[in-house]
Amino acid sequence: MSQDIILSLCALAAMVVTGLNYQLGSERQWHKKPWLLFFKGVTTGFAGLLALYAYVQTGQPHALVMALGIFICAVADVLLEIHFLAGMGCFALGHVAYIVSFWMRKTPGLPSFLLFGGLVVFVVIMVLRLRKKVAFSIVPHGLYALLISGMAAAALEQSALVFLGALLFVLSDAIIARRLVFPEKDPWDRACIILYYAAQFLLAASLLFKY
Repeated sequence: MSQDIILSLCALAAMVVTGLNYQLGSERQWHKKPWLLFFKGVTTGFAGLLALYAYVQTGQPHALVMALGIFICAVADVLLEIHFLAGMGCFALGHVAYIVSFWMRKTPGLPSFLLFGGLVVFVVIMVLRLRKKVAFSIVPHGLYALLISGMAAAALEQSALVFLGALLFVLSDAIIARRLVFPEKDPWDRACIILYYAAQFLLAASLLFKY
């Protein structure tokens, strides 16, 4: 078994342990809030370390930018629990780094631009439909949705691991959006966090494995 596979599995195992401490610790009140914030952020941080390792191994600049994006998201994980809009803004910076990393790896072509156009239409329709149904300004959330749509579109023509990671990220954020619009419904917290951490791991692993 190669060193890359071993270290990737170690990173995944570490993410499972700290991720469970965050999610189950929150549900069952195992830890106080500072520890929950630590476990939440450090889980994403392990994916960032895997991406940083990939940069050291390959010397590819796009790997360093991806690692930076993942570490920014680790900070956003914590900020989101303290001030939601600040956390969302920080995540937006992470997505900018992802888009730059994807673009450095392979310039998006027509399929990516077509997907982005379709997603823009969808986001605009949803914003127009929901703006009078929620008690908060939906504009920042709409702008964030456009940015993550760009991230998903840029990932379309990358490797399968990259696109799957981007897709899982979109699904995780869709669950958060659902929670904001319909707070009375089941929040699907476990599904949201599993999809999110899986997305970060896949994006980091894609730097080592060309699938």
